[in-house]
Amino acid sequence: MFRILAAFFAALCIEAAAFAVAGAATTGLVRGTVTLDGVPAPGARVTLEGEGSRFVATTDSHGSYVFAAVPFGDYLLTAHADRALGRSFTLHVSSDSIVTVDVALSHLRAIAHATVAANAGVTGTPVGVNQIDRTAIQASPDENDLNRLIETMPGIVRFSYDEPVALGFHGVTYNIDGAPLPLATSSNFAQIVDPADIDSLEIYTGDFPAEYGGERMGALVNIITNRSSDIGEGNFGRLTAGVGNDGQAIAALADEARSGSTEVFLDVNTQRTNYGIDAPTYVPIHDTSSSSDEFLRAIAQVDSRSTLAFDYGNQLSQFRIPINTYPGNPVDPVTSVPGTNDVQREYDRFASANYTRTSRDGSGVFQVIPWYRMTRVAYAGDLAKDVLATQFDPNTGTLDQLVGLDQDRLATYAGVRVSDFRATGTHAWKVGIDADRENFTARETFACYYFQCDSTLSPVSPYYPVHTAQARAGSQIGLYAQDTWTPIRILSIQYGLRYDRSTGYVGADMLEPRIAVNLQADAKNIVHVYYGRFYAAPQLEDVRQACVLLGAGSGGCPANPVYNLQPERDAYFEMGLQHAFSPALTGYVNVDERNVINVLDTTQLLNTPLFAVFNNALGRYTGIELRLADLLENGNSWYVTTTISSSKAGGISGSTFLFGPAPNPPGVPLTSPELLSPEDHDQTVASTAGYTMHFGLSRAWFATLQGDYGTGYPVAFENATTSLSGRLPSHLTFDASLGRTLAGTPNRGLGLRLDLQNLLDHQYVVKIANGFNTTQIAPGRSVLVRLTQAF
Repeated sequence: MFRILAAFFAALCIEAAAFAVAGAATTGLVRGTVTLDGVPAPGARVTLEGEGSRFVATTDSHGSYVFAAVPFGDYLLTAHADRALGRSFTLHVSSDSIVTVDVALSHLRAIAHATVAANAGVTGTPVGVNQIDRTAIQASPDENDLNRLIETMPGIVRFSYDEPVALGFHGVTYNIDGAPLPLATSSNFAQIVDPADIDSLEIYTGDFPAEYGGERMGALVNIITNRSSDIGEGNFGRLTAGVGNDGQAIAALADEARSGSTEVFLDVNTQRTNYGIDAPTYVPIHDTSSSSDEFLRAIAQVDSRSTLAFDYGNQLSQFRIPINTYPGNPVDPVTSVPGTNDVQREYDRFASANYTRTSRDGSGVFQVIPWYRMTRVAYAGDLAKDVLATQFDPNTGTLDQLVGLDQDRLATYAGVRVSDFRATGTHAWKVGIDADRENFTARETFACYYFQCDSTLSPVSPYYPVHTAQARAGSQIGLYAQDTWTPIRILSIQYGLRYDRSTGYVGADMLEPRIAVNLQADAKNIVHVYYGRFYAAPQLEDVRQACVLLGAGSGGCPANPVYNLQPERDAYFEMGLQHAFSPALTGYVNVDERNVINVLDTTQLLNTPLFAVFNNALGRYTGIELRLADLLENGNSWYVTTTISSSKAGGISGSTFLFGPAPNPPGVPLTSPELLSPEDHDQTVASTAGYTMHFGLSRAWFATLQGDYGTGYPVAFENATTSLSGRLPSHLTFDASLGRTLAGTPNRGLGLRLDLQNLLDHQYVVKIANGFNTTQIAPGRSVLVRLTQAF
């Protein structure tokens, strides 16, 4: 049946011999010349293999070749000509990079048998851009957790609920197979993409080109789900089943079919656990979660220069909200009655089509990507029991009763991304447009005792529901032009300009210049400098009505709150040095500073489970990021990542009604650095390190040990309700994985793996409830065993 689907999709297109890969937003260009005994070699055969894909080109009359749309990753380039000994190069490709490899062949030189590393120089992968390929993902203890994979990168710290916080502030931008995947609502627990659907990742923590923007740019994650692979005709698949402690269970099906030049990929999986999200107790209570995911991708060749790809994803995740039932819990002031059953359900669906066409000379790529996304978050509160929960207020010494919440939020997007890329001798131009329309609706039902919503009523009166509703449409458009200019071999200048405009509750726009300079000081060192401006529109969430209904009686909210939430505007500077200790051992150090006006952040709405978006007037991040990574000759690898940073924010400039009649200190202007204090996700030192060993027949077995260290987060932040101060203790945890990967293309045999999270069972407090966050304790040891059978 699956082969029939592939054949049907192929029938819509014209077959051709080789793929021009769809996904220019996540591709680079590889080009060069082939000479034979010092003379250009027309008709030479050049192959590029890696990441499960294979590309073939023939040199023109000048001995030149080009691969126009090569997905990011590691490749082996080999050239052959006129019975001469072939020569091979290993090379690394990143998005929008230009890798030039000139190949000198000879009938006489035995060196032609060697495989050497090609130095992409100043037009290769920039400082602050890292990749995690399929091999590394498969061997990682975090293989089943996208957020934790991202958090192994410098500049990114692991915050509550495993949220990656990048360059000091919330907000990670995602692209999947070249299409944007916007974050529509706050308070999501589910991963934005199921890791089972991912082939490889490219993570920007700096050097953001002008083509990216309009959303918060702490980090940018490019995701490739399935690549065009070098398999024969037919249908190939894998079945996976796994079990573990804490009620873990997982089942998955991955299938791939080829018919002519068309490939179709299908991934279906489901999983559950008794430990869903970080709980307020060391032994979680009411913390079961489950998720199911279906993902379909098809890639077809339209003609020799065009491809068409289609993605469709559907995901449902369900989370029981963990509770604390012990009034004397020293780390959680919130006490719920036993049996409280709050559940959050998250629905996510996306689809995109990607048409990519290369120019006749292979040096240009035109791309059109229409896309759609729907995301829905439904919080089903146990209202009758929620209102019986209490929270101890250390400032007054009293117990405050909480408010119950039942909420349903729905956001739908429709958009299009268009880009045109062209490389010449010293320039690589790219222009494009991003445009989308969002529709957002929400309804809330709050349950509270009469006196909570009206202080004049009896404190023993029964609870009653309060209803609110919201509907709003908004739009975003981004226009950009950028160029990578290489006037001389050792100097590259990437410059661009982006214009973003958004509408919704507030309309605003911004021009954002970006410039990066890379200078190759010598054969091993590249000096990098970057400056960029960023714009991020606020989400279409409005809690004014809820604030009035819940807070008017007690004076906690003005009778007519003004919507004054503003877009975030950032200025970011970085400079760094990348050093090649050897062809395989590389490292870099990056020093950066980020200054923000109107930081977009979230806080709890009064004493409800609802999180509301607000603006900090000012934000400042300074950091030093270091990374070393080595791929040894025997295939083993290791890395070390360290971030030393300070993240501060202060002042309230948007959604001021959430913070009472005097949200800011009197007499202190909102532009004053005196307002700055450490963010609740400020972590002075964060470091991860890992070592992977491959062994056994065909080196199909792997073993990985990974460590994670972090200094504690601040206990309180800004208007926090707790009287505590200082920082939580530091933590050190270890994860491990052991397994056997499936061999061959297509896969064959039986695979197995054992994953151990928090090997030493070190549980630590991530956050304490303080008005901005709930109490969260890191989970204990997790053991998961999986078996995979190829068919």
